[in-house]
Amino acid sequence: MPIEASEDIAKAVCSDKFDAASGEVSASLFKGSGSSVSRLSLCPLEDTWDMFRYRVEKPPQRTLERIGVINVGRLEQIGRDFKDNPTPLTVEAVPLEGYLSHAEIPQKISRGLSNEIVKNLVLKQER
Repeated sequence: MPIEASEDIAKAVCSDKFDAASGEVSASLFKGSGSSVSRLSLCPLEDTWDMFRYRVEKPPQRTLERIGVINVGRLEQIGRDFKDNPTPLTVEAVPLEGYLSHAEIPQKISRGLSNEIVKNLVLKQER
């Protein structure tokens, strides 16, 4: 089931995709197909920190550094406007047991398109 364009989604930004010295996020964060995200309408950002820690952290090699937030409508627009290869992007609800806010971007995303998405993320740091 597609997620409405008005929703915001969150993406875990772990140490393997984040350069703490420069504050830069890897251009490959969304690369590939089936990129996992979380729906902030179902799990607020404060709770998403704990969910991501439980689901994606593998200390000490991989730690949650930031959470990237983007609006679904903006994501769709970035895909449509991508100059190298316009790509219709959607976000699909894929709830998991114990993780009802889970969703995926099912389309295959190139490194270049991933880089455009990363440029539009609002990076959140835990307080």
